[in-house]
Amino acid sequence: MRSVLRATALACFLGVAGAPSAAWADGEFLRITPSTIQAGFQVEIEANCGDAVNPATVSSDAFGVVTITPQRDPRTNQVLDRGQATIPPGTKAGSYKVLLKCPSQQTATTTLHVVNTNPIRSLGPHTGGGYLAHNDNSGLMIGAGSAAVAAGALLFVLSRRRRA
Repeated sequence: MRSVLRATALACFLGVAGAPSAAWADGEFLRITPSTIQAGFQVEIEANCGDAVNPATVSSDAFGVVTITPQRDPRTNQVLDRGQATIPPGTKAGSYKVLLKCPSQQTATTTLHVVNTNPIRSLGPHTGGGYLAHNDNSGLMIGAGSAAVAAGALLFVLSRRRRA
């Protein structure tokens, strides 16, 4: 029973943490996708300042200041301010406030969650020293091949003599 409850709680957390984060004010909104991201990666920013004609600025301690520009969505024909921001690799894990400032002085805020996971680097399986791969053994291989051919020819000649 406990494992079912834990699995349900984990699924709910991942569903909430992975969902885009949006904040609505008086017709203005700010959406950061994904709302939880690892440092070193890029987020998509989507906002609406009401008029959707002039660029707006989005700022955060997680990525600095970014200017987003109005763009028409071909699917919905709606004009929204859009842009991207890259979270620098050295950004500390934590929750960061993100602020939208419209040209008309309206604002909206949301929260961006930065995580830092250090993946375990795999160097692959240890399969030996790779001696043959790093050395030029063509002379050795030619010599061994020639010796094998000579030994085969000698055995052929000897077997023909015994039959005669």
